[in-house]
Amino acid sequence: MNKVTIDVISTTPLLAGWYNPNLVDPSGLRTTEIKGIWRWWARAIVGGVLYDEGILVGVKEKNIVKKPSRDEVNLISCYVGKILGLGYVGPQGSESSRFTVRTETLSSRPEEKVSQVARKYQRLNLLALSNYDIEYIPENAKFRITIQVRPKNKDGESLALKILILALQLSGVGKGARRGLGSLDVINITAPGSRIPYGLRELVDEVYESALDVVRRYGMECSDKAVRSRSTRTLPPLPVISKSVIEGVNVSSTYVIQEDKDLRSLFYDVHNFFVRSVRCRKLYNKTVCSDELRLKQQAWILGLPRSQRGTGYEVKMVARAEKMVRRASPFIISCHSKENIFGKGVFVTITMSGDWPSELRWLGRSASKIITVRETDIISATATAIKEFEEYIRKSGYTLAKVWP
Repeated sequence: MNKVTIDVISTTPLLAGWYNPNLVDPSGLRTTEIKGIWRWWARAIVGGVLYDEGILVGVKEKNIVKKPSRDEVNLISCYVGKILGLGYVGPQGSESSRFTVRTETLSSRPEEKVSQVARKYQRLNLLALSNYDIEYIPENAKFRITIQVRPKNKDGESLALKILILALQLSGVGKGARRGLGSLDVINITAPGSRIPYGLRELVDEVYESALDVVRRYGMECSDKAVRSRSTRTLPPLPVISKSVIEGVNVSSTYVIQEDKDLRSLFYDVHNFFVRSVRCRKLYNKTVCSDELRLKQQAWILGLPRSQRGTGYEVKMVARAEKMVRRASPFIISCHSKENIFGKGVFVTITMSGDWPSELRWLGRSASKIITVRETDIISATATAIKEFEEYIRKSGYTLAKVWP
């Protein structure tokens, strides 16, 4: 397994790099973006296993509900960097990545400026408000991702490659990736000596169980300290892929929405769930409404800052002074056609964690309010968002099915 190739086709517009057209990579698929989602999902998988095992607990901060402790950060970094081989610098030494990633464009239409069709995507539409002419790689561009492996730990490297494939299934790449832009169908995998299950549920199960085995087998290589175990179930301090449930809400879950006729229309609907006027039209058949997220003042759970025309939610200034000005939504979207070997549909992964600012500022048209955020508020807001999302999907005429756990 010294060389692995993955052939992919874009199913949604792909914005590589920053949205200044002069900085867009002509190939449309940058290795830095592949490596970025790879490490993010590796941390989420390892963190989820550590959390389920009672090892990842987190600590409270003045302006953050919860964050991983320094020892926990080092532990996750060691597993991801040293055992899985994605590169490591820390208390246990240093090691460069054992994977060299290259991308090749096999076929692609030229980059296009944002058209009326593309403006239906909320994320593209927001970027188009800048002074730049937004350019993107349209659907059906074909790429080959080649990973050269420098062998050292077969268990870790095999798990790392499966996590990469999972990352390509559950998130897009480039700008707007969490909203499904840059989604890539995996149409072929060449991985000599490695068995890849061709079913998404089976893939997640295998990745989770392999990570559990790695955590248990290689713990002494990453820490010489006794690990502490929590006695009560609390939120993880960062987004993780976990089997745990808190107050009836999955810490993480993956769903699929399928449509036999028009995948693009389905993706438009899911992608634009985060636009309040669209939610109102779907839920109440009006452009302005007081949905449950608004009534409970919990819309911040869909991502921060969240404002329009001077109203909405923002991180309180004291936290912003510490560089915490944004917080991504716990919803991650990807879109796949029937060409994808792991199945078609729009996939939605939701992760619940404590890494939110402990105070927010809500701005109304004639008033403002400080909102205190605690773990119970995060759980409640996530439950409200999931409930509203399920109703939004039902009223859009689709069926939502849970994939994992």
